[in-house]
Amino acid sequence: MQNGTESPLVAAQRSAILQIRGRYERGELPFDTFRDGLDALTKTQTPDECDAILRDLPHSPLATLAALEPPTLVPSAPMPPAVPSARKRISAFMSETKKTRNAWSLAPDTHVRALMGSVKLDLRRAQLPPQAHIKVNATMSEVVLYIPDDVAVSVRSSAIMGEVKALGEYISGVIASGEEEYIPTHTAPRAHLVIEVSTLMGTVSVALVNPNATAIGIADLARETLRAALEGVRRGFENGARDSALPGPNARPGLPGASAD
Repeated sequence: MQNGTESPLVAAQRSAILQIRGRYERGELPFDTFRDGLDALTKTQTPDECDAILRDLPHSPLATLAALEPPTLVPSAPMPPAVPSARKRISAFMSETKKTRNAWSLAPDTHVRALMGSVKLDLRRAQLPPQAHIKVNATMSEVVLYIPDDVAVSVRSSAIMGEVKALGEYISGVIASGEEEYIPTHTAPRAHLVIEVSTLMGTVSVALVNPNATAIGIADLARETLRAALEGVRRGFENGARDSALPGPNARPGLPGASAD
């Protein structure tokens, strides 16, 4: 540190550390590479050595995924210009995010991102704008979107070693892509949703549901059924143990210390 300013080496080290940390948090680097990179950066003597360490990092699979992402779909009617207040991010990093019970609002520009986590959104509970663009990125994660069947939906998806279930169709494999569209015929659509999906070793589901139905998946139903069954067994054991401790109908009360003979 000279004259109160940061030396070029320290500035380069700080910048490189932030870049490696960002790549690790996005799931682009394994922990061992992250740890070794930080260790190497602390031993550098020049800014050029910092740059060399960054260049030697393994190529990110997410860069390949980004290259496969389809261009942004243009809805039938022009989207209103995006403003900061019209954008929203919904994230799950090694955690779970759900919007399935209470009312919420979908922003015209929404980015859903999951990294080793789970996101479940029920758009029947959401206040929908006339048009909305939803971008979904799932890395080693599961994302589920429930879409009411009275809105028009366009879905474009790409998957690398993952799978996408969209509007009743299915893609999976090493590298796969698909495009689906739904327009309600029983009523005029009250909204138009454009959904872009990209997943790396993850699972994404975009399912149409009745706006008045209760959203419960098969897995949730199975868990509730199993829980109820186990609770019934537990109560049965408790009642059986209680009944065996009670005297029978022909039993006679005895005096303390009296023999049964």
